[in-house]
Amino acid sequence: MSKVYFLTSRVHNRLSLINRYTNFLKDLDLPFLAKDKQILIKTHFGEDGNTAYINPQYIRKTVDWIKSKNALPYIGDSSTLYKGRRNKAISHLELALEHGFSYASVNAPLVILDGIKSDYYKTYDLNGKHFKDVQIVGALGATDGAVIMSHVKGHGLTGMGAAIKNLAMGLANRTQKQRMHGDIKPLFEKSKCIACHECIRVCPVNAVSGKSSDIIIDLDICIGCAECITHCPTQAMKLLWNETPSILSEKMAETALAAVNILDRKLIYMNFMLNITPNCDCDGAVDNSIVNDIGLLISEDPIAIDKASLDMVNKQVPLSNSSISGCSGEVFKNVHPKVDALRQLSYGAEIGLGSMEYELIEV
Repeated sequence: MSKVYFLTSRVHNRLSLINRYTNFLKDLDLPFLAKDKQILIKTHFGEDGNTAYINPQYIRKTVDWIKSKNALPYIGDSSTLYKGRRNKAISHLELALEHGFSYASVNAPLVILDGIKSDYYKTYDLNGKHFKDVQIVGALGATDGAVIMSHVKGHGLTGMGAAIKNLAMGLANRTQKQRMHGDIKPLFEKSKCIACHECIRVCPVNAVSGKSSDIIIDLDICIGCAECITHCPTQAMKLLWNETPSILSEKMAETALAAVNILDRKLIYMNFMLNITPNCDCDGAVDNSIVNDIGLLISEDPIAIDKASLDMVNKQVPLSNSSISGCSGEVFKNVHPKVDALRQLSYGAEIGLGSMEYELIEV
């Protein structure tokens, strides 16, 4: 049974959550936090227009804690698959700065983990039910340990987004993101083509050919690697978001397992149950919180911490000025009734990512 530590969001002994979080970190001793070790703080910088991401003050306290161990922290996220400012490394970094993640604020450098052109990744063998291999951001291979700081919220495709989503979507390169989301046999839209021929250049099996904007895709040769989709600058190679929620959840768990194995499980997870919104921090149209703030969970088990998060949120009463006002029953099920938020966790437990059984320890 895995231990999950809980810090309530309520003031306790005249101390706010961030003060008690700082005190908790002082007593948290992890072997991988050692002198000159490069430690990733994996978080989400928030999409343009979103304000529900983790407050940079918590990131700063985490950085200071890591530095107190004489380790070298850095803060990272990867490029998105969809269009937007987080789709390219430079605009992603600019957005992070706008959202308060400057060096002056967080005391550590920011890194886009899959590189300037989102082509910095490594392929790892997995031999899973869905993936025989997984493509993970290149920076992870040079990392000695990680702190996974996740904002708990609803998610349209997985029911809930927390540590598993942060590991999987956050540490996958764009091709792996596409592989998780759906059918990766591309559809070509000639009207969007600018004849840059990136699709031809990156195809590993020469399934893409053509001159000017007359592109031909031989789907019999295509192996579904999604390189043409993820490298196309105008999305002339159409994205297909057609995976079922349950299979997407399983694919996320397999990708998360690859990331955890790369770091030899040298990770700690922190789930922030604050500003719990109905949809992901990738959504620029952020809605009101659906329940009251609950607090913060900390664990070395990604499945246990997400299960505890799911259980605690689902016990809350929806807020009156929220999208599920007046609803009863499981909170995330009310937000996304056709999605089973538990599937990413139960499958993750099946493949050895963590345990569904946990002991909740209130600090």
